[in-house]
Amino acid sequence: MMTTCPCGTTQSYQNCCGKFITGQQIPATPEELMRSRYTAYTKTNMVYIARTMLSPAADHFDAKTARTWAKKVRWRKLEVINTSIQDKTGFVEFIAHFYEGPQKHILHEISEFHLIAGVWFYVNGHRRVD
Repeated sequence: MMTTCPCGTTQSYQNCCGKFITGQQIPATPEELMRSRYTAYTKTNMVYIARTMLSPAADHFDAKTARTWAKKVRWRKLEVINTSIQDKTGFVEFIAHFYEGPQKHILHEISEFHLIAGVWFYVNGHRRVD
């Protein structure tokens, strides 16, 4: 049975974000990295989350706290609103829908990514308040 990738594409997990999370491939775009990071959160894979981020985002990241939170969350849907790349800086605007207990939440963010030695890293996120 094929497991559809949590990131919202119609592809299988292994052909989509799974190949990045397992280290078989490196995301070629900021959107691929953002989608794979979302998927890693759905699977509480904080090793991948930590491996794909740099300062300033990484400065206050605590894998244990993030894992505890992610285990309490039921991820519902990811919507990619916009993506752009200028030289070695990329941006992805997205809305992640999730439940924490009975409460429905959204995270609306513009994520910033930097290309360093051919690898994209998440470096900052600017939350949007709707």
